Amino acid sequence: MRISRNGEDWGEITVQTDGQQVKFRAHGALPKYGEILRVWGIRDGAQPLLIGVAEPDGDGLAVSRTMSRQYLASLGYTELPEQYVAGVRAPELAEMPHTDDPLVQQAMQDGTVSVRREEGVDVLSCTFEKNHAFPLAFACCCCTVQGGRAQLVWDRKKGCPVWTAP
Repeated sequence: MRISRNGEDWGEITVQTDGQQVKFRAHGALPKYGEILRVWGIRDGAQPLLIGVAEPDGDGLAVSRTMSRQYLASLGYTELPEQYVAGVRAPELAEMPHTDDPLVQQAMQDGTVSVRREEGVDVLSCTFEKNHAFPLAFACCCCTVQGGRAQLVWDRKKGCPVWTAP
């Protein structure tokens, strides 16, 4: 998987899962100005996950770190990051979505539901599979399902779901 820096390709990361362990190995180019770079994992609705500080390795920089699934889950990463970035400081996290509806708020805080902010709405999505818990069940009549993912669009101003026809 590719790692970006300032919107450009910086290097690549391999992620291996071995039972309850997840191994991250990243390699990238040396920075022009000698900055101390960190590699971060990013997933919608979660704080950036610090993979590690890049250290000199031959003609470039490298990070190698192993984390347990339990540790990742405690940080809100029940699923692995969707993208990786390198930078001097943590990537900016968009304002965390909030609603007065307790069921929607719980779903937003649940590590199995990702949240994406768009103009006036929050888009909640999660896995939709047979024999698996469905955290958006309370609003299933307003969800759309495609490719094994359920999606619920929540209108922040009105405090209710947006009806979306498939």
